[in-house]
Amino acid sequence: MTFSDFTLKLNWRLMTAHVLACWFLFHAFWQLGFLYDYSYLEEVKHHFNDQNYNNINNYRNLDAVRITMIPFHAAMIGLIGILCSFVLSISLSLKYKWLWANSVIVLLVTLMLFCLDRFYYGYLRHVFHFPGRFFNSDWASILANSSVMLAIGLLLFFLKRMIKFIDGDNPVRKQGREQSFE
Repeated sequence: MTFSDFTLKLNWRLMTAHVLACWFLFHAFWQLGFLYDYSYLEEVKHHFNDQNYNNINNYRNLDAVRITMIPFHAAMIGLIGILCSFVLSISLSLKYKWLWANSVIVLLVTLMLFCLDRFYYGYLRHVFHFPGRFFNSDWASILANSSVMLAIGLLLFFLKRMIKFIDGDNPVRKQGREQSFE
């Protein structure tokens, strides 16, 4: 396979759709990661909301290691979401005879964006946290938000319309797929 054949098989539609799906799966897993030590997080959160905010250093149950491990676990579970989306992307690429390098590029771009700014989530979180606003419990809110984001991400991977969009109308790619079926 020459370099020009390789670049013809790269699919910008697949990479765009799978980066978006990975974005949703990462944030769904990341939010679920905050449930790791939820009882302690809730206890500290409610203590911070007390009127005695200045006395937080005197709070006897405050454990700095435990507090810092909560976002660490959330980030690690988010990375597991990225790896799960990579596995889905590579398996779909193999199933539909798309070039596997597309999925590797999606993984590299997603990891790069994760390291830079967590996918600019701070700007978009208000939109995607809307379903959780209907619940009084923080736990239920996190579960609702992550469920919606997980569903959107999985739809981006498995929806037939999305697969047809990814296939597009590139005759070189379709000809390559027809030859592989013979």
